[in-house]
Amino acid sequence: NRKYISGLLLDSNMSVLIESSPVLFRDIAIAISALLLAAYAVSRMAFPKMFATVYDFSKLLNFKLKNEFGSNIRLLSTESLYFSIILSASTSFVVIVLFFGLHQVEGFVLVPWLIPESFGMGILIWLVMTATFQLFFLIKYLFIWLIGSLFNLSPSISRHFQEIQSLNNCYVMAMTVLCALVVYSNYSFPVLLINTILVGTVIYLLYRLLNIYVKLEQLKLYSKLYIFSYLCSTEIVPAIVGIKLLL
Repeated sequence: NRKYISGLLLDSNMSVLIESSPVLFRDIAIAISALLLAAYAVSRMAFPKMFATVYDFSKLLNFKLKNEFGSNIRLLSTESLYFSIILSASTSFVVIVLFFGLHQVEGFVLVPWLIPESFGMGILIWLVMTATFQLFFLIKYLFIWLIGSLFNLSPSISRHFQEIQSLNNCYVMAMTVLCALVVYSNYSFPVLLINTILVGTVIYLLYRLLNIYVKLEQLKLYSKLYIFSYLCSTEIVPAIVGIKLLL
């Protein structure tokens, strides 16, 4: 009898946990999105010119090489670090929404530690992921600088990291706003949102690679094969390694 009662209690607790998970996930997502939207608003008011430069959506849709190829922000400046942290935090939010949605819709758990058991743990996971993405961007910048030195590329070409970050800022901001609107208007993470994040990100990464390739090719400094090899080393290989580590 005791085993039977214990089994019933365990099943009851599990069912409560399963039923409360969508509510918990939504509360965490709403809290994080509110912080991010507030950060965007404060940034817009505190740094209007810098905000307009960082979130210039014309760069996302333009294949023409402009004189300011790569933003005018110094990579290691306070402003660059500030907006880079916002990018990392926003990227972490989109990834969290993706994993919450996969877990909720399909019962799919790719990375177990990304599924929180409490509100505080959910916020902590977001902060840890933000620090991880920030470290990843720093490592990638150092890697691009190293590869650029090995390929004997001019500083103007190695500055493509700044152009990539500019494109990333625009895309991630758009995805953050989309995820926030969907989370606010739904009590669950719809399949359409999950598919949009997955398909949209794949298309964006391919488009970004093409965009950077075309802009670098317009510099008329190196052959197409040379630039393609350079981008494979700095973009494709790191992306494949990152996916392998994640899976």
